[in-house]
Amino acid sequence: MALIGSIDPYVPGSSFSNYVELLEYFFSSNNIDENRKKDLFMNFAGMTVFEELKLLYPATDLKTLSYAEITKKLKERYDKVDSEIVLRYKFRCRLQGSTESGENYILAVKLLGEACDFGAFRDSAIRDQLVYGVYDKDLQTRLLNEEELTLKSAERIIKNKEMAVCNRQKLNPDENVNSVKFRLGRRDSRYDSNRADRERGRSRSWNRDNGHRRFRERSRSDSRNNRVSSKGRYANFVCHYCKAKGHIQRFCYQWKNSNRATVKFVNEVDNEDPNDYFKRLQMDYDTDNEADRDFIKCDLGSQGADQSS
Repeated sequence: MALIGSIDPYVPGSSFSNYVELLEYFFSSNNIDENRKKDLFMNFAGMTVFEELKLLYPATDLKTLSYAEITKKLKERYDKVDSEIVLRYKFRCRLQGSTESGENYILAVKLLGEACDFGAFRDSAIRDQLVYGVYDKDLQTRLLNEEELTLKSAERIIKNKEMAVCNRQKLNPDENVNSVKFRLGRRDSRYDSNRADRERGRSRSWNRDNGHRRFRERSRSDSRNNRVSSKGRYANFVCHYCKAKGHIQRFCYQWKNSNRATVKFVNEVDNEDPNDYFKRLQMDYDTDNEADRDFIKCDLGSQGADQSS
């Protein structure tokens, strides 16, 4: 007699209890006797389950075991039950995803709530988690403002909000309700094209002004460097003392430091003839000191420039 339907091999990582439940439906639809269930199970489960049974019963012949014993041992192996605190932790951490529908979120929270064994507090715990974990903050505010909110009313409000969004998308196909802008919240003011044009114009103006400013600064810097290179009346002179170009011995700091005299106080000034002061002033005005005068006559040309270069 041909069997109705087919069963795929068990995939490790999935629920083994659900796999056994699916097998029971298959056995029931084909009127399989209890004695044949183990043989069909061994054929359908696959090599992974068979090798696992060999590890669980290393010294036992699998033919001597019943179908109930095998499935019970495999459930304990594959479907490890978490502790109550772990189940409630997963329940409290369940939040709605950014792209998850409200209906799927409700079903997931209710499934976790069933496993937590809240007892009489079950509906209240699921309602509280729905309000806490909903993604839409406007919807969350509406749920919090609802008086005497129950689990049924919370489910109805979440589903109605999702249905309203879907209807709005159908009525306004140009509006992408699944966009990032919609999920993050709309701005109160609409996009202003004139404002964008003004921003672009301001940016171009700023770039143009900034370019002119940089050009002026560069030109000013170049002219400043040119002036520095030819600054002063002694730019082409060479100092007779330190042999550096750009000054004469009279203004040489090294020469002044080497010939620094002791400072005389007022009461230490010698009595001098006032005519000597005017003689010194006239000599300083006419020419530099004797060393500079000799240097100009010997090393410089008629225009005072350095002839060596």
